[in-house]
Amino acid sequence: MKLDVARNKVIFIVLLSIGFTLAMYWVLSYSLSQPNSTSPKLIPEEAYLIILHDVYNQSLDQLSKITFADLEGKFTSQYVMVNANGTIYQANQVTHDIGKVLGNTVEPLTGGIHYGWEITANNTKYYIDSTSGQMISYPETSN
Repeated sequence: MKLDVARNKVIFIVLLSIGFTLAMYWVLSYSLSQPNSTSPKLIPEEAYLIILHDVYNQSLDQLSKITFADLEGKFTSQYVMVNANGTIYQANQVTHDIGKVLGNTVEPLTGGIHYGWEITANNTKYYIDSTSGQMISYPETSN
């Protein structure tokens, strides 16, 4: 009788573990298939402010006084995908579908594929990741 109880406990624990694993798999699969609305996306004006801070060494105090109206006409922007080899593609900001090849830059600093903003200011192109706000490649080495 004790052997049956022990065997039933083992079977119960194994089935419970399998059930929990399947439930976690379904939950994770579902969450990965949904658009990530919790991660903020930069707008071009914010990307330009990052350039002013990172490249031109403007202090956060100076940047906090700038309004988006002050930035009008100072730069142009387009949403792009920068491939791991530095190839730049036109991209759709909502669907991340890629279009034509726009050019090349050096390989991204962190490798991999990045979606972000190509900001053109003073005839220099800057690439800012739209999620992390980090520079994708340094401007002095971009084409």
